[in-house]
Amino acid sequence: MTEQSPYPSFDVSRSPKPVDGCESCRALAAKRAAARRAYDHSAVADANVLMRTHLRLDHRM
Repeated sequence: MTEQSPYPSFDVSRSPKPVDGCESCRALAAKRAAARRAYDHSAVADANVLMRTHLRLDHRM
């Protein structure tokens, strides 16, 4: 029998998708897009973490 992790698993190879009509999602997606344009891969990863946290807490995804 395998133990299940208490933490949700995410496919971190893909960026999370914002929810249509959500201002917080839109702002995080814009922050991520600006980081990509600046080739700031660390900031892209940070924005993805913030987006996943927001999706989990506010959208129950």
